[in-house]
Amino acid sequence: MLTDHRKFRKELGVIKQIRAYKRREEFLHTRYIGAPCTESSSEDCVFTLQKQPDRDFIILNITDPHFADNDIRALMAYTESATIRRLVKAVKPDLITVTGDLICSDCAVYSIKRICALFESLGVPWAPVFGNHEDETNMDKNYMADVLLSCPHCLFRKNDPAMGVGNYIIEIKENDRIVESVFMMDSGHSQANDIQREWMRKNAEEINRQTNGKTEISVMFHIPLPEYQYAYDAAWDIFPRKWKDGYDAYGELHENICCEKKDGVPVQKGFFELLKDLGTVKHVFCGHEHLIDFSILYQNIRLTYTMKVGKASGGGFGLNGGTEIRIGSAGIHTIYQKTVSYGPIVNKETIQI
Repeated sequence: MLTDHRKFRKELGVIKQIRAYKRREEFLHTRYIGAPCTESSSEDCVFTLQKQPDRDFIILNITDPHFADNDIRALMAYTESATIRRLVKAVKPDLITVTGDLICSDCAVYSIKRICALFESLGVPWAPVFGNHEDETNMDKNYMADVLLSCPHCLFRKNDPAMGVGNYIIEIKENDRIVESVFMMDSGHSQANDIQREWMRKNAEEINRQTNGKTEISVMFHIPLPEYQYAYDAAWDIFPRKWKDGYDAYGELHENICCEKKDGVPVQKGFFELLKDLGTVKHVFCGHEHLIDFSILYQNIRLTYTMKVGKASGGGFGLNGGTEIRIGSAGIHTIYQKTVSYGPIVNKETIQI
């Protein structure tokens, strides 16, 4: 009988990819539906990982792999898998987070298993959230969640269906003290809905109560908040094309910020105001864009784009890699935007907190 590790490794083979291609029509004409969670509360949504007192806890955050079954991205997944392996080898993370768009295209029933096989083969805890493309394939999120939940190293929870699929918390502890709480949220095509915001408020206030407001909180999701646009507009000096003083800003922008908009105007739903009111939220990380990697301190919260991994669905020179997040005894102290090319992995930007 195969071990879990070997079972998942089998999904990475070329034969599996060929079979997926041959079964394209079958996959396309089948709708894969999973069972929704029957719970309506936020119980059992917290994972705990331990930080060693004498070293940093390291998160490797990647985004938008865009694995697909039957188009060019099926082949590009091989180079993206190699990039992810190189990043893991260089960074040596304690946790890998994925801020959405694991898969892409109308047919991806094989790809969700393929990307799970990749992460399981790394032997590192990994924590994904869904993005907009998970809504556009021949599976529903509950089916994809069931695949994720079958992975021994994957941290994931379905919980209340009204919140979306996949909202949970990762507490990083040094001994018995929480040094960082990471809220993973399913943003899909939009911002957090009313129930998600209440879930965020309730759980963050409980963490603040337990730690006397001394534990830093980070939030990870796919779609950028409108404040990413406001922060860029405030921090970027068009002439002479540089970041203004006072925003502690880094990185680049080479495409539009695709936050939720109506008639071209960013839509406000109060989520950023909630994060400010909580007082202990210091970092927000998102994905979605492929040619942006900026990080800006805006109203005392750092808004950071995770660097896209690979070039599937578009990419750019110097914008292929991942984001390394280093956590010390007082929370996040350094963020590295790491670029992967044919040469060595380099720190494109080093953000000191």
